[in-house]
Amino acid sequence: MTPNPNHNTIKQHTKHITLVALLCLTCAATAQVDLPLNTTTNSDTAKAIVEHYLRSLNYDALPADSMLYIESSIFDFNDRSDTLVMKRWFLPPHNHRVELWEHGAIKLGYLTNGTNNARRYDTIKHRWQRIDLADYYDKGYTYDFHSPLYTWRTNGTELQYLGEWEIHGVKVDKVHAETPGMFIRDYLFEKENGLLFFVIEHSEVFGGETDPYHRNVDWRAYTDYIHIGKSLLPYTESYKQNGRVTVINHRYAFLKKDRKKFE
Repeated sequence: MTPNPNHNTIKQHTKHITLVALLCLTCAATAQVDLPLNTTTNSDTAKAIVEHYLRSLNYDALPADSMLYIESSIFDFNDRSDTLVMKRWFLPPHNHRVELWEHGAIKLGYLTNGTNNARRYDTIKHRWQRIDLADYYDKGYTYDFHSPLYTWRTNGTELQYLGEWEIHGVKVDKVHAETPGMFIRDYLFEKENGLLFFVIEHSEVFGGETDPYHRNVDWRAYTDYIHIGKSLLPYTESYKQNGRVTVINHRYAFLKKDRKKFE
């Protein structure tokens, strides 16, 4: 079930890992960061960069006659004995289910069919209980495998191009994003292939108070991408929060359609 990167992508994966490591050192250092090569500010350029990235992911190519299964191993470097596993099912267009397991026991669960059913797993009563769709989108939706960039047009995100930068000899495009109720973010895309590899999340909230279920992180990194059918999805993610670094490895598979998973 675990897809393996082909030989043509291993070199690119190594490059991404090296670039992210260098960028983490740059962010942690107090020295002045590299100056931008081009400081032109242009929202149309920012939109084009993001749209190119989303076309590369090709989410629309996920087969509608199957459901996507994602199993994510979560590894916290500050607590090597504590392993979390997140299991997610997605059936286009709006069916989602997420389960977070710890030491063989389910610790969190949400599901919805996107129309008339949403449920939360009660870890005390050990059963799924119905909730309002609004409650699901407040809490469960944050576990969707799509990133905030996927819905940037519908969630009110304002994009701004901050220019072309050079980080340790690698040219990147920097895009500034402001979404109402979310932390302000800077996205870095490798200029050579247009793939997102680093997100800096600032502590400032744009346009009011933040969603209480969204905790601020210092940065997120995407070091690998692999082909799943005709789509391109990240294989390894990592983030730093409160001084702790967490690494997440994903496994993907297409399963037979099963609508009962979302009831």
